[in-house]
Amino acid sequence: MLGASPPQEEGFAPSEKLAGLLAAKRDDGGPWIGADERAYFDELPARAKMLFDQVAKTELVSEPEHLRQILSLRLPVAQIELFLNDKCVVCHSDPAVQDRPEMLLSTDPKAAGSPAHMDLRESVSDVHFRRGLSCAGCHGGNPDDDEMADEIYDRWPDADKRARDRAWIPKFCARCHADPAFMRGFAPALPTDQYAKYRESRHGQLLLGKRDSKAAQCVSCHGAHGIRGPQSPRSKVHPKQVPETCGACHADAEHMAGYRLPNGKPLPTDQLADFKKSVHGRALLERGDLGAPACNDCHGNHAALPPSITSIAQVCRTCHAANGEFFDGSKHKEAFDREGWPECIQCHGNHAVAKTDDSMLSEDHSPLCYDCHRENANDSEKCNSTAKYFHESITTLAQGSESLSALVTSFDERGLDAEPLSEVTQELHDVLKDTRSRVHASDRSEFDDVAKRGRELINQGRQLEQQAEAEYRFRTNGLRAALGVMVLLGILLYLKIRQIESRG
Repeated sequence: MLGASPPQEEGFAPSEKLAGLLAAKRDDGGPWIGADERAYFDELPARAKMLFDQVAKTELVSEPEHLRQILSLRLPVAQIELFLNDKCVVCHSDPAVQDRPEMLLSTDPKAAGSPAHMDLRESVSDVHFRRGLSCAGCHGGNPDDDEMADEIYDRWPDADKRARDRAWIPKFCARCHADPAFMRGFAPALPTDQYAKYRESRHGQLLLGKRDSKAAQCVSCHGAHGIRGPQSPRSKVHPKQVPETCGACHADAEHMAGYRLPNGKPLPTDQLADFKKSVHGRALLERGDLGAPACNDCHGNHAALPPSITSIAQVCRTCHAANGEFFDGSKHKEAFDREGWPECIQCHGNHAVAKTDDSMLSEDHSPLCYDCHRENANDSEKCNSTAKYFHESITTLAQGSESLSALVTSFDERGLDAEPLSEVTQELHDVLKDTRSRVHASDRSEFDDVAKRGRELINQGRQLEQQAEAEYRFRTNGLRAALGVMVLLGILLYLKIRQIESRG
C-alpha cells in the first residue's frame, strides 16, 4: 500500500536523526514527508539511503522541510548521489540556512522569493549537473568543503559589474567550451569553436567590441542553471523553441530600440510574428516538422549574422537545391546579379515566406511577375507570355492530377484494377512537382522537357479510364445476361415442376 514502510533493506537502518526527519510532524499534526516522498525513499538502494543518513548526521540536512524538497525531486539514483555528495547544492537548497532568497535553490522560486534561475528542479536537470559538473564547476571551490573558499569570491566579477558589463560571460564559458582537452573528457563530439564563431557574430561584435550588454550571449540563449541539450523539447535551443528564444530580444520593441539596418532604418521587430505565419513557421511550430528551418538555420548559431545579398540564395539552397540549380542558368539570374537583388526573397520574402501557389504566376490573382516585368523589363511580351504559359501548363497538369487521383478512388470503390492508373497518377504528381521547380529556370524549353511528359501521362490516364469503363460495362452486361439466363432457367424449372405435379 502506498505510504506504508516496507521492511528495512538488509544492511541499512536509519540513524536516529534521519528517522526523526522522516517521521517529523507539522504543527497541524500532518507528516512533513508525504506518502509519495516516503515511497520514493523506501525504493532507493541502500547506498543512496546511506547518503541521506550521512547528510542527516552531519546536519547538512537538518530540517524535515529541506528533506521533503530533496525527496520531492524524485531523482534517479545516479543523480541523487551526485546531489547528496555536493555540499554546495545541498546547502543552497536549505531554506533554514539561506537567509538571502537570491542564494536559495528552491523547488518553488516564486513562493520562496528566489530568482527564476534558482529553480532547484531545473538545476538538477542541467546538462552540466548530470555529467557531474555542479556549482563548483562554474563558481569555483570544492563541493566537499564545509566552508566557501576564497576562490569562489575571486572567480567572478563583482555583482554590479556582472550586471553592467556582460562581456565576461562568453569568455567565462569558453574556459571549458573552447578547450578541446577539457571537453574531450565530457563531450568529445561537441565543437570547441563556439567562442571563436561568437566573436565574429553580430552579437559578439556588439558585446565584445562595443561593450553593448544588451547583445545576446551564452546565457541569453542557453539559460543559466537549467541548461539542456538541443534534443530536449524543454531546451531553449530545441528547434521548436528557437523562434521564441530569439524573439525574446528581437520581438521586443523596447529592447531593440536604437538598432538599425545597414540602410539606416530601424531594425524591425515583427520577424517572430511573420515567421509564425509563414510556411516554415507553421511546419515547425504547428506540425512539429523538425526539418523545417528556424532562425538559426538561416542566420547561424554562435556565428549569427544577417545573410548578405550574395549568401541568401546559398542559405535557401540548403533545402531548396533544385530550385537554385534551375535559377543559376536563367535570365533572371543575370538580371538579379546586375541589379544587386537578393535571390529567393525578392519573390518569396524572408521571415513571412508564404506557401507557394500556382496563382503566383497568374496575372489575375498575383501580379508578382507582371509588376516586375512592367517596371524592369519594359513590359516585355516574351517575359509575360512565358509566365502565362507556365501558369496555364501547370494548371492543366494540376487539374489532370486531381482528376486522375479521384479516378483511382473511384476504381477502388467499384472493384476495378486501380494499380496501373495509380502508378500513372504518382508519376504525374512527381512531374507536376518538377515543373513547378523548373519555373525558376524561366525557360520554356527546359520547362517543356518535363511538362510534355505530364501531358502524356494525363492522356495515358484517360486511356486507362476508357479501358476500365469498357471492362466495367462488359462485366456489368455479362452479369445482367447471366442473371437473365438464371431467371429464365428458374422459370422453366418452375414450369416443369408444375407440369410433373399436374400429371400426378
